[in-house]
Amino acid sequence: MKAECLRETFGDLDMTSEVLKILTSPDMPYLRLSTFGHSGSTNIEYPKDSSVVEAFECNETQVNNYQFTLLKPSTKALNQASKVCIRTDARGFLSLQYMIRVEDGQICFVEYLCAPEEEEW
Repeated sequence: MKAECLRETFGDLDMTSEVLKILTSPDMPYLRLSTFGHSGSTNIEYPKDSSVVEAFECNETQVNNYQFTLLKPSTKALNQASKVCIRTDARGFLSLQYMIRVEDGQICFVEYLCAPEEEEW
């Protein structure tokens, strides 16, 4: 995914929300980021054939919630990135991998990992 698009998405999400809900699905809406804060709920969806999505692979629908306060520090790397890879594993662990071009032209990667919120029983 193009990093500029994810930067804009984080700007549009309600930062007063305690959680960021991420839905991935092999069917529409494919990728949805949602927040629930003082301004109400915000949902941003990306179709898999969008011009900002470079590749999309999902075999089953998965919905996970992440503490927004734990994700906010990752925006520092996002601000420097040109591309972002968003992945989750079967347990819901989120991986945000940022591709950053440094001053001498080399490319480096910063990976940010976040555990999902545990479901309440």
